[in-house]
Formats: sequence, C-alpha cells, structure tokens
Amino acid sequence: MPQLQISSETMARMKEIVGITHVHDGDYMVNEMINILEKKIRDRS
Repeated sequence: MPQLQISSETMARMKEIVGITHVHDGDYMVNEMINILEKKIRDRS
C-alpha cells in the first residue's frame, strides 16, 4: 500500500479542520477529511 508523505504543516492544517488533536494514524485523519468532503458534496445536491 502506498504511503503518503504529509508535511507537519499540512498535518497541522488537517488537524485544525478535522478537529483532532492527537493523531497517531495518518490514515485515520485522511479518512476523516474524506468524510468531511463527501458530506460537503452530499449537502450541495
């Protein structure tokens, strides 16, 4: 499985948006971001 290289600045920005303070699993945070984006798409239609 490919690994994402996420800079600490990007991680900090994502944490702010997702509302998570301590993340040990990058996949979890990415999935939370995807959930937020999918919800935005659903709310539009």
